[in-house]
Amino acid sequence: MSASTESKVVSVDPSRLRLTDGEGTTGVFLGMRCRDCGIYVFGAALFCQSCSSGDLESVELSGRGILYSYTIVRVPPAGWPGPVPYVLGEVELPEGPHVLAEVTDIPEADLKIGLAVAMALQKVQDGQSETARMVYKWRPIPQFTGVGQEETR
Repeated sequence: MSASTESKVVSVDPSRLRLTDGEGTTGVFLGMRCRDCGIYVFGAALFCQSCSSGDLESVELSGRGILYSYTIVRVPPAGWPGPVPYVLGEVELPEGPHVLAEVTDIPEADLKIGLAVAMALQKVQDGQSETARMVYKWRPIPQFTGVGQEETR
C-alpha cells in the first residue's frame, strides 16, 4: 500500500488515549489530577471524583498496571467486532485509576488477579471508511506476575 492509499489512524477515544506516532502503534493514557487532593482520574473530568474540586490538571498515565478484576464475556454488546468469548479486565494503574479493556494473549486458565499487564494497541478498521481506529487492550507482561515480582514458572 502506498503512502497515499494508506488509511488514516486515529484514537478510539482521544480524551483517554493519545497516539504518539503517525502509525498509531504507540500511545499514552490521558487523565486528570486534582491539584487539591491529588487523586487521579482516567479520561477527562470537570471536577474531582473525591473532593469535588474543579482545580484539575491534565496528565499522562502509566500504560502498565495490575489486573484488579476480570470477567469472561460470552454474550457481547451489540456491534462487538471481535471474537467471543473474550476477557474484559479491570486494571489498576500505579496512579490509582482503573481502566477497563479486553485482555489478550493469555489463556483463560492462566488469568489471575495481580497479573502485571501493559497497554497493547490494535487497529480496528471498518470496510466503509479510510480511517482506522486504534483501540487499547491489555496484554500480560511475560516475565512478571505482578509489579516487582518475577515469574516463578
